[in-house]
Amino acid sequence: MKRSGILRPCLLKGGMLCFMCLLLLFPSSALTGAKNGLLLWSGQVLPSLLPFLIISALFLSSGLSDVVAHRLAPLLSPVFCCSPSGCYAIVIGLLAGLPVGAKTIASLIESGKITKEEGQYLLPLCNNPSPLFILGYVSVSVLDAPNLRYPLLLIITLSSVFAAILLRPRRTASAHVTQKPDNSPKIRFSFSFLLIDAAIEQAFSVLVRVGGYIILFSVLGNLLTLLPLSPVFLACLGSFLEITTGSAAISALSLPPGILISLICGFVAFGGLSTAAQTKSVLAGTNLPFAHYLLTKLVAGILAALSSFLFLSVTA
Repeated sequence: MKRSGILRPCLLKGGMLCFMCLLLLFPSSALTGAKNGLLLWSGQVLPSLLPFLIISALFLSSGLSDVVAHRLAPLLSPVFCCSPSGCYAIVIGLLAGLPVGAKTIASLIESGKITKEEGQYLLPLCNNPSPLFILGYVSVSVLDAPNLRYPLLLIITLSSVFAAILLRPRRTASAHVTQKPDNSPKIRFSFSFLLIDAAIEQAFSVLVRVGGYIILFSVLGNLLTLLPLSPVFLACLGSFLEITTGSAAISALSLPPGILISLICGFVAFGGLSTAAQTKSVLAGTNLPFAHYLLTKLVAGILAALSSFLFLSVTA
């Protein structure tokens, strides 16, 4: 314990110093990476996530999330073995994607509507790339395969669901497997423009942090391309760091279509370290075990890669 407690700060300090040296030695590559990250954030992430973040925050603060949760509970609670508020997190997470799912879970834990154990189970299930990202960017812009849009969306989403259920903490499963939703809760709904103001401020606070992580990882990924390594390894390493630019790099490789699509599906289901850092940021204060989230997303990535390869082999 003492050795690991000393080693970790040393590694972090060494990594930050190396990163600073790379910025000074290769300023043009760092600048290109920062520009690419900023364009990605302003052109895709900001317009796609901002409305969902505002609406989700407004739902939670006004009490409307409780209304939605208890309407969905009879349908979703038996399937996912979760509380009514957990049902709301599942729906908003699957529709809006990351980090909206993680932010919703953090808000539900802080308000006491779900337990920490349930949040640990729901986090990898709800916090995935959005359907718009998979249907539009991955399937059309990167792969140029609009006919595969919905199969890939289904494969990536179900892989995350299966991984979350497979690695679900036992305490959470036993706590909710017999739970019956309360169909007559006392729900209070309130609305004011102050709630809208607070929701907008909260949404931009999350997006600014997300943008910072995207730019940092974009700079790091661009600097790594200077290494004398094979294009395949560099593309996979870039996808492991950041899935948007990494997916585009993989699609440019001279690989069989089945392997190429499977690699992209696997990394998209995993999410990359950039999205993991964004998720960790919005979870601040919840003390959720982050190692469990990373392990579950890794399993989801493996399942997505294998499932997509099998699907393409059968339908070829």
